[in-house]
Amino acid sequence: MAPINLPTDLLRTFVTVIEVKSHTHAADLLNRSQPAVSLQIKRLENLVGYKLIRQKGRTMHVTEKGEALAMHARQILRLNDLAIGLFDRKKNKAELRVGLPLDYGVRMLQREMTRLKQNHNDLEFTIRCDLSKNLHDALLRDELDIIVALYHDGDPQFLVQQWREQPVWVGGENLDPQDFETLPLVAHPTGCIYRQRMSEALKTVERGWKVIFSSPNIDAVQDAVRDGLGFSGLTIPTTQDGMRQFSADDGLPLLEPLRIGLFYRQTRLGSWGNLVAEQLTETIETVLRLDGSAARDHKEP
Repeated sequence: MAPINLPTDLLRTFVTVIEVKSHTHAADLLNRSQPAVSLQIKRLENLVGYKLIRQKGRTMHVTEKGEALAMHARQILRLNDLAIGLFDRKKNKAELRVGLPLDYGVRMLQREMTRLKQNHNDLEFTIRCDLSKNLHDALLRDELDIIVALYHDGDPQFLVQQWREQPVWVGGENLDPQDFETLPLVAHPTGCIYRQRMSEALKTVERGWKVIFSSPNIDAVQDAVRDGLGFSGLTIPTTQDGMRQFSADDGLPLLEPLRIGLFYRQTRLGSWGNLVAEQLTETIETVLRLDGSAARDHKEP
């Protein structure tokens, strides 16, 4: 059986419709008629053999297969637009709004954005560094165009690429978790996925705990751990000299893996956005290759 090719025009229409949640609005953005947009969605559904969008009155619902396809569709469109950009000297001058997570790899991602700016003087962007939860909220409110963020299980809206990484327990070199009846924790504020992973793991072994130091800043969390204030869950790339790793042999349960994602609105990306998305992806994968606990998540449509 010959492989099925998914036309990029159908994928672009599909992604635009689900992002703006309207066939009519999508038609305006794509400079097509509303019936033409509906016909393209139908053609795509016939190609893949599944219903991708369900409409009930004015409410649009993306099916499970549609959500899975959307992630791959955004990747395909990014690569297509990057290729076209090689031959198009006109760059979108719109300012790109980028969100980077305070709770994951912010230093390496900031360095990459700085390098991009140095190599591309015409690239205009603003960067907001915040907890992943707040970045997701900002993307949904259309305050950001592209973010890297941790996320909970499931497929949040605008997910394009996903990775998995194993956090580890760490504490000061002179600390021993078995010396504490109530485990002192160093954590980000409530809502942080690291904090959730720690509390869930300790609950499984009925271990008491208390957050004695909280900060949204990863540097502050690292300093508090290194100074011996308490224990925390960190990824391998964010551990530092002066920290000691702990395992189940030390009385601390295995932490559930973290999920890291690249998220963006395809309709807001533009030519520079495709470049930024590609470079952020390469940066994350470079770091994760150095950490044997990490892997890319693949999701089949």
